[in-house]
Amino acid sequence: GPSSLIDYILERCQDHQDHNIWIHLMSRMQIAPYLDRIRDATPDTLPLFGVPFAIKDNIDLAGIHTTAACPQFSYIPDQSAFVVQQLLNAGAIPIGKTNMDQFATGLTGTRSPYGAVKNSINPDYISGGSSSGSAVATALGLVSFALGTDTAGSGRVPAMFNNLVGVKPGCGIVSSRGVVPACRSLDCVSLFALNPDDAERVYSVMDCFDSQDSYAKKPVHKSTTRNRSFRFGTLPVDQFQADGDTD
Repeated sequence: GPSSLIDYILERCQDHQDHNIWIHLMSRMQIAPYLDRIRDATPDTLPLFGVPFAIKDNIDLAGIHTTAACPQFSYIPDQSAFVVQQLLNAGAIPIGKTNMDQFATGLTGTRSPYGAVKNSINPDYISGGSSSGSAVATALGLVSFALGTDTAGSGRVPAMFNNLVGVKPGCGIVSSRGVVPACRSLDCVSLFALNPDDAERVYSVMDCFDSQDSYAKKPVHKSTTRNRSFRFGTLPVDQFQADGDTD
């Protein structure tokens, strides 16, 4: 069950300490209240029943320090970010707060006093940023999904560098209340998952209008069709200019 899964995950996290994934890895005692909340529930009643997830450390989780990878900035929020609370209400279990490029300003995953986050595929490579810890935690299977942020690539870049599905919602679609701002009008809470089905399930929980977020956009419509058709545009060959590199 969820309890034994958490024990297994915390044990595995010790095997990857050299990757510098976590700013705060939660203890078994800190996780226990979230397990208690779902004790009498079932997967039929909670869409994310017992699913472990990670939270970038510029997104609030009640009672746990938010640092944005700057120890001097650290504070303890009284309540979780709106999007985190939606996931908790759906039965997801937080494992910890993840390392990041400080104040979400960087695309490499190396700009943190908590250490450079190592790539999940090759530790000699950069992990991408700024949501580096969340991406690597997901890619190494320490969590089933993770939250990041994306203002100018901070979610999509580490998703690409770690072979993940990365989702950046349109601005204002997912609430950013409870997120340390990089650029408040452009910040988006992003999502890392191992496959599109997982991403879709988690995103359906995240996509919830927050009336207290002044930047939130009311949903116009939601498509219920899974099998959508797409149109792709490609550049004409004569518009590819790469200094004579025909490949």
